[in-house]
Amino acid sequence: MSSTERLIRLGLSKNEARALEALTALGPAGASDVHKQSGIPRNKAYEALESLAARGLVEVQNGYPTLYRPVSAKAVIDNLTENYGKDAREALLELERQEELSDAEDEWGVSASAWIVKGEYGVRRRLAELIYGAKSDIFCMSGYPPKHILSAKTALKAAAKRGVVTRAICMVRPTEEMKEVSHEEAAVIEFRTPKASKTLKVKMLPYDEKLVSEFAGMPGIGAMVIIDESTAFDIVDDGVHPSSIAGIVFRAPGIPSIQKATVERVLALYTRRI
Repeated sequence: MSSTERLIRLGLSKNEARALEALTALGPAGASDVHKQSGIPRNKAYEALESLAARGLVEVQNGYPTLYRPVSAKAVIDNLTENYGKDAREALLELERQEELSDAEDEWGVSASAWIVKGEYGVRRRLAELIYGAKSDIFCMSGYPPKHILSAKTALKAAAKRGVVTRAICMVRPTEEMKEVSHEEAAVIEFRTPKASKTLKVKMLPYDEKLVSEFAGMPGIGAMVIIDESTAFDIVDDGVHPSSIAGIVFRAPGIPSIQKATVERVLALYTRRI
């Protein structure tokens, strides 16, 4: 990314960014010189320089011609980042206000919903957001290695500290070669594996057998998370293409709680802690 593009991302227009770069290279100069250095049309160069002056990014010396010189590079960035942060905070307040209005409307709206989050960054952000927003209960499970659970370990620890009942499980295949579990991982994740058939005290029902089989073969790059027994977040990840990672946020009265209860029953009956 060029410096012009970075300046634009910090809030300057294209002409302002090009004029500032030209002025930085030239030192004190008039609009005509900036026009020649940057390729901006002369009248646009003047407008850009006056705009930069209004922003406090260049100083002006009246005369013929009028001369402009940039403030220090650090002062430029400090100014832009301060304004960017201020604009971001104001935008956040407005978005939160709209969000509150939307949440109030949702109480009277559709009772069930499913939304897809795409990309690794989006999935990790949404997972952390859901965990930080949990009020009473968090249940999550993945295969081995528990990539996404580990990415949220800080949020899980914070939830446990504020009194949220937290359980994170990693299912390990009986034939899986596990690396040594660190103290930090053991403090957050419960590692389990299917019990040997001959040790079972109850006959496994066909549906339970299917679930255990799915758990045992669950890819470590995916995960299932249930928040407050009301929201389910299923993560799909092929382990190869970060851009193909997706998460499905599902809300429906009663269904996540039934899903959690079913999984916990099967875990208790047919799996053991490692």
